[in-house]
Amino acid sequence: MGQGFSVSVGKLQAGSQEISGLRGRCLIIAADAVDALAGMAGSAGHVGLVSALGEAESQGGRTFSALSAVYQHVSFGVAVSAETYADTERGIAAQAGTILGRLR
Repeated sequence: MGQGFSVSVGKLQAGSQEISGLRGRCLIIAADAVDALAGMAGSAGHVGLVSALGEAESQGGRTFSALSAVYQHVSFGVAVSAETYADTERGIAAQAGTILGRLR
């Protein structure tokens, strides 16, 4: 027989909020990075460097956008898991109460 594990709904909910916080920080860093690359491209004065920095800015924006979507997806999944576990625990408690009431 397996050992099993226990789930803390509160920890799942807190984890979801932490992941959302990481997403927020990711968006701030992304904006700063893209702005910095744009600023460097604007002041570079060399056609090849301007082009490379412009491409890096574009790719960086896409990468951070994808990373943000991943954070959002994971955060949502963890929040839904917490809700599912909480609903299950409430259901088990209600059924246990019903069964105990019948035994009396």
